[in-house]
Amino acid sequence: MNEPVRRLLPLHAKVSSALTREASYQGALPITRLERLRAVTVDPAGDLQVELQLRRDKTRVPKLEGRVRGALSVTCQRCLRPFQWPLDTAIDLRLVFNEEEESRVLKDSEPLLIEDDQVLFHAVVEEEVLLALPYAPRCEREDCEPG
Repeated sequence: MNEPVRRLLPLHAKVSSALTREASYQGALPITRLERLRAVTVDPAGDLQVELQLRRDKTRVPKLEGRVRGALSVTCQRCLRPFQWPLDTAIDLRLVFNEEEESRVLKDSEPLLIEDDQVLFHAVVEEEVLLALPYAPRCEREDCEPG
């Protein structure tokens, strides 16, 4: 029996055409492709499962929305043993096209500055996952004692 083909998340999208189509993207993103995230994991094996959509909300504001799920192998800061930290984080970014607009919307939403009509999915996902990571991850083992 053949294994199902793993569908990878695209590297990027052209924002103008994706917004017109309200395009959705989904797929696996190998942790090994995310340099900064790889540096904070014990074992970078595995994939993140990513769902993204470029669309305009009810007020015609361009957005990048989605969800990232997976498990990251990190070190417990209490017992110093590796454990799988479950990741399930939402992405909700307002697309802005210049620094002035970015400054203006900063107090109301999290902006994503678009340059050259491209959104780089891997960079966005990596940044959002790094922001979601706990500062001092702790496992939930019963025998978790300071190491």
